[in-house]
Amino acid sequence: MPLNAEQLNEQRIHFARRTVQFAEAGYDRFGAPEFILDQARGLAGPVLDVGTGTGIAARALAGRGLDVVGVDRCADDLRVAAALTEDADIAGRIRYLVADAARLPVSDGRFGSAVAVDFLHHLDAGASVLMELLRVVRPGGLIVLADFTAAGFEMVSRIHAAEGRVHPEGPVTVDWARGFLAAAGAAEVTLASGHLHRVAVLRAPFLPSAGATSPTGC
Repeated sequence: MPLNAEQLNEQRIHFARRTVQFAEAGYDRFGAPEFILDQARGLAGPVLDVGTGTGIAARALAGRGLDVVGVDRCADDLRVAAALTEDADIAGRIRYLVADAARLPVSDGRFGSAVAVDFLHHLDAGASVLMELLRVVRPGGLIVLADFTAAGFEMVSRIHAAEGRVHPEGPVTVDWARGFLAAAGAAEVTLASGHLHRVAVLRAPFLPSAGATSPTGC
């Protein structure tokens, strides 16, 4: 059952409260995606935002004049993302799509670039998702991987623990993912850290991937 108007409003309130909690913990929830995107000079649209969640990265991309497709398996999260996208110009640049990032319903080379922000740690295995990114990003397009540093994960876990919750932290890391993509032919452009994030920017290969294999456990 889709979220009703009252539930959507509750989610907007929760988002605002969580943003304040992050700020009190020293984390700028909106500055982080701007820092991440600043590492990827030459982003081309349309941009695929995998694991878009509540659409923070998608809105940052659209704010830079890029057309965006935000993908997530959770339809309710995408409804919240749309409700939080209040600027009409930004909303007009974003399309939200319910889909599994490991099986994207789009053609090869559909996107000029792709981003995965705070998404990798939710995965139990990363190979299929990364191979999909290589498939759907056109040759030479940028793939941006970003996730929390150890200090960032500690901060998020502390906030969740205060609510009696456990923040997931799976085996797929930025460093593992950049190694996987490099083995598949992607060229690393940038590696940086800031705003409690580790960021890797890679360029999709101009030739078909060599069929990289996944290390044990991923």
